[in-house]
Amino acid sequence: MPAKKQHNNNTHNNAAKTRPVFYVIAMILPFALLLTLEVVLRVSGFGHSYPLFIESNYKTEYLQPNPDVVKRFFHQPAYAPPVGPDTFLFKKQKDPNSIRIVLMGGSSAAGFPYGRFGSPAAMLNQQVKAQFPNSHIEIISVAMASINSYALLDFVDEVIAIEPDAVLMYAGHNEYLGIMGVGSVYASKGSHAANLMFLKLKEWRIFQLIQTVYQSFLGVAQSVDHSDSSRTVMASVAKEKSIEYGSALFQRGVQQFEQNLQGIQLAFMQAQVPLYLSTIASNEKDLTPFSSYNSPEVIDLLDETKVRSNRRIIQQGLRILDGGIHSADLAYAVAQAMLSEKDERAAAYFAMSRDYDLLRFRAPSAFNKIIQAAADTDVLTFLVDSEGEIRKDSDSRIIGAEHMLEHLHPTPRAYFLIGNAFFNGLVNNQAFNALMGKNHGATRSLPIDKAWVNMPLSEVDLMVGDYKILTLTSDYPFTDSKQAIAAPADTSALQKIAKRRIEGESWLNTQQALLTILQEQGDIRQAANAAGLLHDALPDEAQAARVASLLYLQIDELGLAEFYARRALYVQQPGTQINANYYLTLAEIVFKSGNLPDAIAILDALLRIEPDNQRALSIRQQIST
Repeated sequence: MPAKKQHNNNTHNNAAKTRPVFYVIAMILPFALLLTLEVVLRVSGFGHSYPLFIESNYKTEYLQPNPDVVKRFFHQPAYAPPVGPDTFLFKKQKDPNSIRIVLMGGSSAAGFPYGRFGSPAAMLNQQVKAQFPNSHIEIISVAMASINSYALLDFVDEVIAIEPDAVLMYAGHNEYLGIMGVGSVYASKGSHAANLMFLKLKEWRIFQLIQTVYQSFLGVAQSVDHSDSSRTVMASVAKEKSIEYGSALFQRGVQQFEQNLQGIQLAFMQAQVPLYLSTIASNEKDLTPFSSYNSPEVIDLLDETKVRSNRRIIQQGLRILDGGIHSADLAYAVAQAMLSEKDERAAAYFAMSRDYDLLRFRAPSAFNKIIQAAADTDVLTFLVDSEGEIRKDSDSRIIGAEHMLEHLHPTPRAYFLIGNAFFNGLVNNQAFNALMGKNHGATRSLPIDKAWVNMPLSEVDLMVGDYKILTLTSDYPFTDSKQAIAAPADTSALQKIAKRRIEGESWLNTQQALLTILQEQGDIRQAANAAGLLHDALPDEAQAARVASLLYLQIDELGLAEFYARRALYVQQPGTQINANYYLTLAEIVFKSGNLPDAIAILDALLRIEPDNQRALSIRQQIST
């Protein structure tokens, strides 16, 4: 009996020891099977992946934003709107002596309708080049139309991976009608938590397989028809066309923006990357509301505005608005009457009209309050008040057509002010201090009017932009039905180039043609700008930088002349014969800038390569005595 009992105890003990092993296997096996399936799907080529950055076709050592990145948010890529970020080339391996700045946001951050060279990134870059000519500062934009804070949150880890020294953000207008916006045809059907889960799972092939099975089984139809390429994205995206101020859907948009911004801020804070959050601006004074809730009493008052006095409109309008009627049209009428009467309350009622607009293509005032509050919560988050800068540049501090092309896309002047606000924010928070302490040349303090002269947009860019705005405003929501527009004029040489660009010819070809024409016409400033932008687009092209430096030197724009002269010297192809003229030009520019020691050092560098260079010897002797 004792022996049998001992045997039973051993059996029981062995079973007890074995049971945890089965539990572990039972827990691990499903994950192992899922992982195996994921690997099989990837190896077999099933599914898709759209990274934020891809290797450039220009040169293998360069990366650029992926023009197809928007497709990552759509199970069927054909459902995605035809939008993408502009091409910004930057080195895979970051130069340890460089400063890398990334701009994020929607179409206004991307520079619509002018593209990258009208964007805040380009406006900022012009100031940086002039102020820090002996430095390497990369400004990269991942901004693009139609995206909102969900996409920006999804991009954060990939932005951190390219080692930015600062991130700039101008965003908020697409929260309701952008991709995954609560009122858009691109909206998801889940909660905020479900949307965040989607962002985490969308790259998994198993998840994509489940989506494929689900959609094929239910026969889910395409949500947006992009077959008519003449329709604008704006004309396609509005689903919940009426989102009343303070409604549940309105509040969901506010909460979505606030929560996603907190996630973005936390990620950059943990990575120790400074974040510069900009307030956003839109047209208040010169754009009537797209859609408005108007009670019978409001309709009666609006019908009589042409015969009533301004003071009567204000009195009656305030009574109705104070009664809780959220009428955008009435608030706009009251604001116009106040403006005519020089009533300081006009600005508040123009803002109220925008906030009450049922068709939410413009961000409500609450978003700037969220941006301002976020900047107060973290030492690595800085507020950039772009809206405030535009207001200061506006009559009565009310933003209108002088600074907005239509509802929210800035004019060149407003884009410049946004870029200038970012520049001042970076300077004020010591973002460039490392450059100042590394003998990167004298810092030039440029007055705003002086900086504005070098705004990078050409007359051709402005023509193309005007045509794009005409196309945009010829369709919903600016008109009830799509209107035909005339073909662009092509009488002058510059109009012909603009038309070529509108019809799809590459920017590179048309920009080279523009440079030639501007030189023939003797427009030195614009020719310098055109040559400089060619180099900015193709950063290893020494000849474009050389031409830009010589042209800027002719008009005594010494900061930009020095920047491009240094770039021309820096990017000369390895193994090619050194061009002594590159050194001599740079020495002349630096000497004219008042930096004699650097001018002598540049000549000495040339003489070490060509000891018998008579021009260098003669110039050195002249400036040394």
